[in-house]
Amino acid sequence: MDYDIKTRKLAACDTAVLRVSSPPAEIAAALRSALPEVAECVSRQGVAIEGAPFARFFDYDEERADFEAGYPVSAPLRAEGRVEPGRLPGGRAAITLHRGAYEDLQGAHDALGEWVLAHDHDPAGPVWEVYVSGLEQHDDPSRRETKVVWPLRK
Repeated sequence: MDYDIKTRKLAACDTAVLRVSSPPAEIAAALRSALPEVAECVSRQGVAIEGAPFARFFDYDEERADFEAGYPVSAPLRAEGRVEPGRLPGGRAAITLHRGAYEDLQGAHDALGEWVLAHDHDPAGPVWEVYVSGLEQHDDPSRRETKVVWPLRK
């Protein structure tokens, strides 16, 4: 798959997140479990969800994925149970859109990595995926859209 990669300047935003650790093959199931818990907490606190769900990856290998699952929110959240306030960083980022099954997302990450190196950029922290349209909207995996975001230092 060919990926159209753009750089954009992103505004930082408050988030509500739940930290998750799971085998890579179980990320989708972990998200399906974590995101409703985050949404319920946000609702109880009277804060608005301001965008699509995301997963921000801190560590990822063949055995384990360590990430936070959550939503951008309209105001800082109070920690409650397993849900914590968070923040997605602002600044320049390389972004691409993946259309298709989650199992094929690695292709988008690989394309971004190659692009970042070819254009002499340095990654500036954890990468995240924004699930623009997913399981709730499309049973057909080929219709899912996931934005992949790599923050950049320059």
